[in-house]
Amino acid sequence: MSLHEWYRRRERGLPPRIGDTDMIHRTIFRSLQPKLLPNDLSRPYRYGQDCGAICNLEFSPDGTMLAAACEYKSIVLFDPLTEKQICAVDNAHDGSVNCIRFVDTRTFASCSDDTTVALWDSRNLSTKLRTLNGHSGWVKNIEYAKQAGLLISSGLDGLVYGWELNNSTEQGCTYQRLLYMPGLMRCRLAPDETRLVLCTSNGYLMLIHDLHLARFAGDLVDFRPNIHRLNLMRKQRVPSASRKTTAISDSRKRNRIEFVSDFPPGDDAEMISGLTIHPQGWCAVSRNISYDEKTEWSVVHDIQSWSEEENNTDQENVNPEKEDELEVRQEPYPEGDNRYVFVDENKRQLNSAVLSESTWCNTQRNVINNVFPSHSGASCPNLADTPHLRLSPNETNVDERNGTTISNEKGVWPPEATVRRKRATNHVPADGGRLLYYIQESNKVEGYMREACFSPDGRVICSPHDDYGVRLLAFNEQCNEMQYARQYSSNGNEPQILRELKYKPCQPHVVISSQFSPRFPLLVTGCLLGNVVWNLPVLS
Repeated sequence: MSLHEWYRRRERGLPPRIGDTDMIHRTIFRSLQPKLLPNDLSRPYRYGQDCGAICNLEFSPDGTMLAAACEYKSIVLFDPLTEKQICAVDNAHDGSVNCIRFVDTRTFASCSDDTTVALWDSRNLSTKLRTLNGHSGWVKNIEYAKQAGLLISSGLDGLVYGWELNNSTEQGCTYQRLLYMPGLMRCRLAPDETRLVLCTSNGYLMLIHDLHLARFAGDLVDFRPNIHRLNLMRKQRVPSASRKTTAISDSRKRNRIEFVSDFPPGDDAEMISGLTIHPQGWCAVSRNISYDEKTEWSVVHDIQSWSEEENNTDQENVNPEKEDELEVRQEPYPEGDNRYVFVDENKRQLNSAVLSESTWCNTQRNVINNVFPSHSGASCPNLADTPHLRLSPNETNVDERNGTTISNEKGVWPPEATVRRKRATNHVPADGGRLLYYIQESNKVEGYMREACFSPDGRVICSPHDDYGVRLLAFNEQCNEMQYARQYSSNGNEPQILRELKYKPCQPHVVISSQFSPRFPLLVTGCLLGNVVWNLPVLS
């Protein structure tokens, strides 16, 4: 059914059918086309051609501003509506600007190869709000934990720092060294801020479940990632070198460590340079280069925590182990001290990171209404009305008696079904069993980190591909959400190949970064020559 046929059904007041929502999303994603730039535009509006490669693109939370981190020490701000450059900050750092992260709609942070992190106010970019010094190597990534008020930075020096933005000093902000991890490349925070994912140049990912930032440094003070990793490869569950910590114990209630190194056949992953988290925290997509440097892959891993019920079952079969001496009961902060605000334990287990009304799932519905302003009949279903559904890991069973039931009151989603995560053994494997999807990428562009991005509804992955373009990848041909794609897969729970929804050439520009707008149906790609290409839906 075409988009026009669906609209005519709405005009007649007919109810939506199963698959209508998937069809709408698939049509809009496939209709994205790069907007050609007029040749008569002056140089300031040619999108930062003198700023070097666009290393990172980031939208403000309300989607009204786009910030670009540039190779030649610059930060460029754009207006997504007019697609014009608002202003540019030359010499924002003393090195290449690697990443930008918005703290709120006006304040953002940037990190650079000059080993510093800077805070900026978009209303006055003449000076920095603060300069944060602490790293000794290139700072490649920053994340903001809103509930704790912490800015988390990670660099190639292997250090992860937490900066208290609400507790400033003359030198910057109060900060704490959270973790040292040799070979660290990127760290990403889940949207619900209950998990931290780190990727390395040693061919593995590290998940930190039940994240508790106030006790993070103390809980992992004796943790040595490389030692644990080597012993896990030798199938030693609790090595003698780490008896003082229970960081990888299944019974641990906070800051529990898990290593992930299962990759598809033919992918001997070594350098994992790109990492992006699903908007609902269901999975992480990473981009890696194989050991022989001949192949490049995009891989999707499940990062969800195991359910509380199954953890309790495991504890009955395992001898109880005392937590580390540092795991003492935290004293509450005085009233009014808002430095750390953490998610309740029950809320963490629910993992209710559903998309809000401001995200693209609902705005795409508004796009149809804007394209066709006069309409009647039933509206598109809201994803927020659908309950959270856990995925089934590899080699697990479907239990129709104790599962989570999917509501089908509106007649839009697939028939009623139940899926429940169950373990194949009494213990969760500390290494493996997380692989969901994969696809081989081209490795024609060397020397630059090319990162993928999720669409705000999580249905599509935009991945830079070949010399000049990007690929839009989906979990199946119908462009279903991941939990439904996994549930109704013909291959069961085996890892599957991502489906190419559309290839978007951006000639003559080599794409190294991309980002979807959280507010509009808009895909923006950053190129090696400093150009920003705007991709808008063209419905015919």
